[in-house]
Amino acid sequence: MPEAYDRPLEVTRRPWQRRLEAYSSKLGRRLTLFSYAAHDAWLLLEADPRVRQFCERPALLEDDGDRPLDFWVDYGRRSAFWQLAGDDGGDSPQRKVFPKTQHGLRLEVLRREDLRARGPRIDNWSAIVPYLVSFRHFGDPRLEQEVYRRLVTPHRLGRLESAYVPTDPSEVRAAVFALLARGKVVAPDLDRTPLGVDTIFRRGRP
Repeated sequence: MPEAYDRPLEVTRRPWQRRLEAYSSKLGRRLTLFSYAAHDAWLLLEADPRVRQFCERPALLEDDGDRPLDFWVDYGRRSAFWQLAGDDGGDSPQRKVFPKTQHGLRLEVLRREDLRARGPRIDNWSAIVPYLVSFRHFGDPRLEQEVYRRLVTPHRLGRLESAYVPTDPSEVRAAVFALLARGKVVAPDLDRTPLGVDTIFRRGRP
């Protein structure tokens, strides 16, 4: 079985790097990231229900002992490393050729254009994750079950909020987003348009 990575490497932040603190609802812990690109990639990991767990800066690149890999990602039946290209200030990083594997695992390279193409999804999940974090210990399983039963037919988010008055709309959203994070419901609009009361949610495939 491939090695699991659950602890990020301790590295020294370079002078040109930012320091961004985040809390992962999927991991149940804080993480420190050193670029907006890494922050965007983290949101994609939070958004993907196929991702069971992940770890930032899990190991060093085999051909560059000073540069860490950006993420280790566990998809359940397989795992892989993610590497961000165009994010290290090096020479022509967009054209840098990375090896296909690292430490025996597939290396998946995310370039700037890949992140730009997923911009709407990233922006929407930057709004969703705070609900997942805030309600992590205060979620309402009964409300989640009721929402899931209702979504046997597609509903707009605003309609769902209205259906549970006088329940606070933030509680309804937290229930919807918890189901979304687990893949029990889907909202294809989140890949194209901003999250709002007109966003349509429906059950995912069993």
